[in-house]
Amino acid sequence: MSKKCTAQSEGSGTTGKRWRRNNRHRFNRLLARLLGTPEARRRPLAADTRRILVVRLNKRLGNILFLTPMLRSLAATLPEARIDVLIQSPAQARLLQSLPGIGRIWIQENRLLPMLRTLRELRAQRYDLAIDPTGNSASNRIAVALIRARQRMGFAKTDQWLPLTHAAGKSRSRHQALQAVELLTDSISEPPVTTFDTLAVFPDAADQQAADEHWQAALGACPSGAPVIGFFSRATGRKAMPRHWWQAWILEVRRTVPGAVLLEILPGADADPVVPEIAHVAVKPLTELAALMSRLDQFVAADSGPMHLAAASGTPVIGLFRATLPSDYAPLGQDCETVAGDGLTPEHVAQRLAERIACRHQTNPRVSGL
Repeated sequence: MSKKCTAQSEGSGTTGKRWRRNNRHRFNRLLARLLGTPEARRRPLAADTRRILVVRLNKRLGNILFLTPMLRSLAATLPEARIDVLIQSPAQARLLQSLPGIGRIWIQENRLLPMLRTLRELRAQRYDLAIDPTGNSASNRIAVALIRARQRMGFAKTDQWLPLTHAAGKSRSRHQALQAVELLTDSISEPPVTTFDTLAVFPDAADQQAADEHWQAALGACPSGAPVIGFFSRATGRKAMPRHWWQAWILEVRRTVPGAVLLEILPGADADPVVPEIAHVAVKPLTELAALMSRLDQFVAADSGPMHLAAASGTPVIGLFRATLPSDYAPLGQDCETVAGDGLTPEHVAQRLAERIACRHQTNPRVSGL
């Protein structure tokens, strides 16, 4: 095929996609005017709201962790309620199962027959409240529409075709995790909503024991009191820092924090470490990985699922933002910070790390190695 024909074909494909997208938006806006919820609705919850379903059909680890502040807020606000969650990845289920108030984690498979079976089981539950915690997921909307719930909660938009009993307007925050909490405060007038604004997971005793074994296997006789700095050198697409960046950063850390121990978190057992002689570990169960991360003194990573998991585990995090915005995806945890723009040099990030460790050493003299 000639270059001219190829260009014409690609142009036709792009035009077709744009035409379908525009028509879909027009259809959604028409349905919203006729049946949906284009304007905010802040109302009391029914006094007997006890069975709740939150729908988040997405496989990205960060997006699932973004649910945790809202789920904790729901549990604190409605302590007698049971909160079920519908997600797509079985690997993420135990992360949410550890939260207070959580009942069943439903998994929607991509295969048609299991999907229909799950839908039938969900419809039999007859939930008191179904929640779509995002404003831009067609899959979430469809699932909430098909599930039997006497109250529905989501974001009011000009193209929100789903009839909602409780709807929030435009979010004040850009961060999805905080938007989901705002959904509760802006659509529920009673009872008063107790809110959380950090990610959180709570590994159990078995996870902690497994994390101890991973720790010993990776670090062995680590010097007592030496700060252990974890890092994850991988990220998707343009978010990733190049390999040579990490190698230069390691040299800078060795210079600025000579007593520190480095531990690289690998995405899989077959992944190559940035520097082979540095301690490294690959942990597949996410709750075990969270328990391991909670033992670190600091964690450094580009915008990625492991960055958010470290923040959720309570570890101080430095998040590196090359292609995404901290306002949208910053790690939400205790003592977390972000670096972007001109600050994304190995020297600057290593210096910030050294300053953070020194500050922690002042408040916790047992942290040595400085």
